[in-house]
Amino acid sequence: MSKHDQEVETDDVGSVPTFFREHQQFFEYLEQIASMAGDRETWVNSEASEKEEETQLVRKASGILEAYQEQPMCLDPHLERIVNTLMSVIQEYVHALYESTVASSTSTGISMSRMSELFDLVYTLCKVRGYKVILRFFPHSVADVEPVFAMLWCHSSVDAVAPSWTTRYILLIWLSLLAMVPFDMASIDSGLSNPPALDLSTVNRSGRINTCAHSLMAKWIELGKLHLNKSGCEMEGAAVMLAHLLSRRDALEKEQPEFISWTTREISESTGLAAGDNASKSLGINSILRINGALRVLCHLFLVMDSPTALDEQLEPLLAIFQSDAFEQHSITRKLISKASQRLALLFLPPVPPKPTVDYNGISLRENLESSTSSSRAAKETPDLNHLDDDTADGCVDQAEDIELSAEVEAFVGILLQKLHDKDTIVRWSAAKGVARIAERLPPVLAQEIVGAVASILQEETLEDESGRADISMTSEFSWHGALMSLAELSRRGLLPPQMLRETIPWIVRGLTYEIQRGNYSVGSNVRDAACYVMWSFARITNPLSKAVFAELSTDMATALISVATFDREPNVRRAASAAYQEHVGRHSLFPHGISVLQLADFFSVGTMRNAFIVASQSIAEFPEYRKPLLHHLCTITIYHWDLKTRELAAKALGGLAPLAPEYVISDLLPAIVAATASPFLAVRHGAVLSLGVVAEVLGPRLQNNVQLSEMVLSVPGNIPERYIQDFGASLTLSAVASYIGCLSRAGWGIDGSQGGGSGMRQKQFFDYFVQALTVCKEAQGIVPEFTAFVDKCGLSDEQHSIVERYTRVERSGTSCQSFVLAMGALNGQGDFELLCRLVTQGATVETRRNAAAALAHVCQRWTQATKTPQNELAVTEALLEGLLDHSVDNRGDVGSWVRKQCLETLLVLCGSDSTLITRMAAGHHGSDIVVLLLGRTLRATTEKLDKLRTRAGELLETLLYTQQDDGDTATVVTDLPPPVQRCLAQLRMCILPRGGINSDFRRQDGAVSSYADTLPPTSEASLAAKSSSSNQEAAATASEQSVSHSGQWSVDGIVDELTRLLLTDRRTSKVINPALIVADQLIEQGALAAASPEK
Repeated sequence: MSKHDQEVETDDVGSVPTFFREHQQFFEYLEQIASMAGDRETWVNSEASEKEEETQLVRKASGILEAYQEQPMCLDPHLERIVNTLMSVIQEYVHALYESTVASSTSTGISMSRMSELFDLVYTLCKVRGYKVILRFFPHSVADVEPVFAMLWCHSSVDAVAPSWTTRYILLIWLSLLAMVPFDMASIDSGLSNPPALDLSTVNRSGRINTCAHSLMAKWIELGKLHLNKSGCEMEGAAVMLAHLLSRRDALEKEQPEFISWTTREISESTGLAAGDNASKSLGINSILRINGALRVLCHLFLVMDSPTALDEQLEPLLAIFQSDAFEQHSITRKLISKASQRLALLFLPPVPPKPTVDYNGISLRENLESSTSSSRAAKETPDLNHLDDDTADGCVDQAEDIELSAEVEAFVGILLQKLHDKDTIVRWSAAKGVARIAERLPPVLAQEIVGAVASILQEETLEDESGRADISMTSEFSWHGALMSLAELSRRGLLPPQMLRETIPWIVRGLTYEIQRGNYSVGSNVRDAACYVMWSFARITNPLSKAVFAELSTDMATALISVATFDREPNVRRAASAAYQEHVGRHSLFPHGISVLQLADFFSVGTMRNAFIVASQSIAEFPEYRKPLLHHLCTITIYHWDLKTRELAAKALGGLAPLAPEYVISDLLPAIVAATASPFLAVRHGAVLSLGVVAEVLGPRLQNNVQLSEMVLSVPGNIPERYIQDFGASLTLSAVASYIGCLSRAGWGIDGSQGGGSGMRQKQFFDYFVQALTVCKEAQGIVPEFTAFVDKCGLSDEQHSIVERYTRVERSGTSCQSFVLAMGALNGQGDFELLCRLVTQGATVETRRNAAAALAHVCQRWTQATKTPQNELAVTEALLEGLLDHSVDNRGDVGSWVRKQCLETLLVLCGSDSTLITRMAAGHHGSDIVVLLLGRTLRATTEKLDKLRTRAGELLETLLYTQQDDGDTATVVTDLPPPVQRCLAQLRMCILPRGGINSDFRRQDGAVSSYADTLPPTSEASLAAKSSSSNQEAAATASEQSVSHSGQWSVDGIVDELTRLLLTDRRTSKVINPALIVADQLIEQGALAAASPEK
């Protein structure tokens, strides 16, 4: 091992960890690949087997590298060795190929495609780590220029055999490095003798490629043009190569202006802008490739050019191209135009002025951690903006009153500002960075004009409502997103003056909650994410005057970020808000309780929506500075969200936050919520009714003590217009009203006649709402708990009871019948109980039978002394056992499995709630028959093909076999049972006890069958002999029970015979053959069949 590897692998303190775990295996592959590819004999004639072996090694090595695409920096300590190993072989091969095919008159027959696998591996490195990093380790001597160029020329010729695009791409980027050799190109050019003709099949128009070029520079340029119209990496490699080639000093006078003129003609001809023609409405794929290739070269060329002198004659055509609307349907082209515009504008501007040095001597970690005094310290240390003159308050001194932007720069800035409104994110993002880069090079006064122009985009199309608040419903999310991204880039570079910060921050806070509903979806998540980015960039500002503004607005910024971090629907927005909050806490320490709040709203805490809404928000609301803003955000935005799940979570969150500030909720928020219950918008109405019910439940005593508030809350269902519970969206409204009534019932509100007056009428009104909800809503699972709470609190009259029962018998659409059957679980009458038992097996639809079984589970959980009788328990068990035989099938498949699964769950509830149920049932009139039947059908369910059914059956079997003691530590066996039941249970337990019982470990282990087989005798005769040798009947019974009660029926030979029979007779039945093979494999692997007879 080399000294470098030893240094890399050391774990001493201060060493650089690489975390390239597979480096030893990778370098073994690499050495084998280099050895096989470096054999000169294989360059001429290579065996197919050797070629295949090398290909397999390259695939394995590439697979190792591709695993590091997310963290490619782990490869950095090894990159030099990897690239040098590969490129040394490739370099030797390229020189040999050049000498044999071009420089020599005799051909040695070297294969042009011999190194294709190595080029593939080098491309994988470029894909994982980036070509700019990999290119640093490429060889770049002058002697490599012509061989590499000649190889690329040959691979681009018509005679190339199966040319590989990865080979051409690597050669192109290699030539981009060789193009920067510090020697005159004429001194390098030795002339290529009889170069092969280029493949011009991909070139659309004759004359675009000058095949008569003689000098190396001219041929190089023409070869680059050939690859510009190819899609993929070849276009990028050719653009980089041409940019570096044309930026040479010996190409500035002639080749560079000519090439820029050529690119302008290419774009104009492809778009139809040449000679004043109108732009084409639709561009073909070939035209787009030509345009993108030309624009990509310009982008790279403008980046390395020193001055715009070569552009004097081409500025006007380029401006016409950049301002053309011919590219509306091509986002990549518009992005390239944005990039080219900003880089071209930077050529007309001076370099970036040096930034002021930040004085870190006055920064103290101790002071930053003392967050309790941060606000007072900031106010004391920061200057007063009111006593500063205008120039100082703006963060700059006017030193460029007479400086004006040139017409070209103004034109390019206008293009970029227009691109901020583009419909594609990549275009807006490129334009935002371009605006900031240009403003960074301008004098402060002119930079402020650009900042003002960007900030004014946020106010475009923004109206004010009747209350004076900004109405952004008519704005464009594209414009807001582009403006916010640009402001973030400007802020990150320190270009936002303090006075503009004060005007901009309120708009940024509005952007944190930007959302516009469009039909059944909304737009604005990208705007909110960009607003979080702006907040994050504010923390990077080091200007003391800006910190004074942050100190004044720190509480507003902190509460806005935390509200978004906890109550936004999108996880990326919540995490972005948390990151912005963290940045401010770490750099400025102006946010109240910053570190404590950050620990509650970190990246992982806000990643899960439920945890952010329910857990994190309640913990953060313990701090008084965040309590009211969180409640305000929740009650004004989140509970009216367009997404149903978000509204439901918001209502639950409100239930946890409201008790922390009851007076604020009742006085400031409750009236608006009550008014929103009659809103014409479905989402607003649904969220308001849900939230009102939660508030009425958690703040019930406070509201009931106030007659006015109590009447306002109780009158909400009557204030909802009748059309809202009959037309579109009635199901959501009725489900919210049902939740509201259930909350009132659980909180003990007087709706059952205890308050007199109209309470009896209100009870009837609430019951009618439940009837409507159960009739209209397709999903009644959420309504039944609320109906149960209502029945427990208010009860039902005989008439109302008969209405519920009547709906279970009515066969109308079927949905209402199914819902009312499920609601029968809230009733405790003997007739209701008997009806449910009948419906489990006699229901008209599978949904009715399933809901009847679910209702019985609800009944079993609410047993009373009058209903919990042995007869009722037996009736429930028999009905559910019959339900386990439901194998109904329709066009939806095995719908009977719904009934069987629900019957298993109800049996689990029934048996789990009473540990003596089996004993009492076995001692009843039917004796042990019902218990044996229960065990048998449970075992049958454990062989179901559906995982969920087998899981429920296993849980039920565990409950039947074992009952937990009070301490829950050990399991005891029920022994007070008739002998047949005991023998049945003993057999089942003996299958389980060798593995330690049914528990979580057992469910994850294999081998229960083999453990059972270990307890069997070798043959059935041995079992009978062992049994007959017992001296008395009791000892024989004991021995029989210890041997798992075989009674001579099972043995190791018997298992072998049965498995053999299954494998031979059921070979085409996968449901039989697959389990049989699995059992046989386990028995053989664990040696359980060693006791079998030799012939078996």
